[in-house]
Amino acid sequence: MEAGTRDIELTMDDLRAVVGWAVACAEPALVIFVKARPEDRRPAAALDAARSFRDGAPRSALLRTTALDAHRAGRDAPTAAARHAADAAGDAAAAAYLHPLPEVTQLRHLLGAAAQAARAAELARGGDAVVAEYVITAAAKRATPVVRDVLSRYPRAAAGGGRVGVLLRRLDGLLRDPPPPARVVDDPGPFFHGTKADVRPGDLLTPGWRSNYGSTPIANHIYLTASREGAPLAAALARGDGPGRVYRVEPLGTIEDDPNVTDKRFPGNPTRSYRTKEPLRVVEEVVDWTPPPPELILRMRERMVELAELGIEAMDD
Repeated sequence: MEAGTRDIELTMDDLRAVVGWAVACAEPALVIFVKARPEDRRPAAALDAARSFRDGAPRSALLRTTALDAHRAGRDAPTAAARHAADAAGDAAAAAYLHPLPEVTQLRHLLGAAAQAARAAELARGGDAVVAEYVITAAAKRATPVVRDVLSRYPRAAAGGGRVGVLLRRLDGLLRDPPPPARVVDDPGPFFHGTKADVRPGDLLTPGWRSNYGSTPIANHIYLTASREGAPLAAALARGDGPGRVYRVEPLGTIEDDPNVTDKRFPGNPTRSYRTKEPLRVVEEVVDWTPPPPELILRMRERMVELAELGIEAMDD
């Protein structure tokens, strides 16, 4: 990059890493635009150009042209959700033109695709702010060390920018700041676990199995609840054959709040839902539990499919 008054180092490899991340953040939102305008390929073309640059193609006028075309497609879109999805694609292509200037305006090139994608998903789900939080959190997880290092060379996001600006600042904070310390859980229990596994008292339930709530190959945690209503729901949603089962369990290590409910949809964890990386010892099988209504399970499964289509899955980091 040119020197002079530009005092931020920025290599072409840095830019390719940033663009690759922006594409990964914008891609899940494209389905929102395609559903609204299946015949309009302008946002898809912007993502294609961004992928080519990520993979080694020269930084050419094609990136600018397709980025502008994607934003024009957004202005032509019939819904706000589709507009933001198109803008996410346009911002992904425009990320190749991040400048080595220590100016807060450059954060749009860095973080704009992810923030626009989060706003698109939020609007597509009826304005559900929890959906946006999931998308922003997923974007932060995708960020490579190179992307985080590039971001650290720029000033923090400034106020303004409406809802997209709020999401951009949220992502900026997640990428820069250490996570807050986990709350010390002092719930006395008793604790329950819902599953389709057929186990016996004294058996240990451990992490490392496929999650019930996403495509992650294995779950890093095992989940439990102090709510007798929560375990039957987990049992009904569990993967596998056979009937759902509910067990009273004893955690053998530290438990923490389940981030999928705490401070997302249910601040403060009133559902008393937890997770742990340590085993749970089965105390006994609970046989007098009431299965949740089938229509509730159907709605939840449908919602999980819709969210997965947007790249949204359960948090299990």
